[in-house]
Amino acid sequence: MNLLAIETATETCSVALSVNGEVLERFQHAPRQHAELLLPWVGQLLAEAGLGYTSIDAIAFSRGPGSFTSLRIGIGVVQGLAWASDRPVIPVSSLAATAQTAARDGVGVALVALDARMNEVFTGLFKVNENGIMLPLSAESVCAPADVRVPLLCKPFGIGNGFDRYEALHALSAQLCGLRYDVWPKASSVLQLAREWLKTNQPLPAEQAQPVYLRDDVAKKSVN
Repeated sequence: MNLLAIETATETCSVALSVNGEVLERFQHAPRQHAELLLPWVGQLLAEAGLGYTSIDAIAFSRGPGSFTSLRIGIGVVQGLAWASDRPVIPVSSLAATAQTAARDGVGVALVALDARMNEVFTGLFKVNENGIMLPLSAESVCAPADVRVPLLCKPFGIGNGFDRYEALHALSAQLCGLRYDVWPKASSVLQLAREWLKTNQPLPAEQAQPVYLRDDVAKKSVN
């Protein structure tokens, strides 16, 4: 399958295209520039691959949790492209995508904590399987940094910018294999997880490209 992936859950932005097993990607740490970068990058990658929009079989996207504004921008682009080209979509957790990026560097167990603002973090625990895919060991949640707990049965790496920005998380370093502040969700990681998702699921219609915020108050405000 030719898969396009878009990732905008954090202050980084990325787009990746998988064609016949080859992956092309654009990635940049670009706070508040998601809207400017996404469509030009999609066009560039398709041009490099010599493809048109209708040559894409499905569009994978980072569903969150993450920044309300950047998620809405990314998912808006995903829906627009999916409707325009009559293509289905594939949702992928941004926390899982962050863990998957860490797996490329040999991380086997990842305790992910991404800055959620308002003195909270989005967090989840993941472990790599025999195929190199990060699978969840816990439910994803949003909580105060002081409420994040290191599991007793395994010693994970601390992954994500939350470990850098909150002292309560940095204090957990003695209980961890190591800390990686510089690991972000990437569209190429979204592609890996999307291919795994397709083994047991069918792609979804464009209207089901919806964000997962984890915060009830943010979700309610978006409706009102």
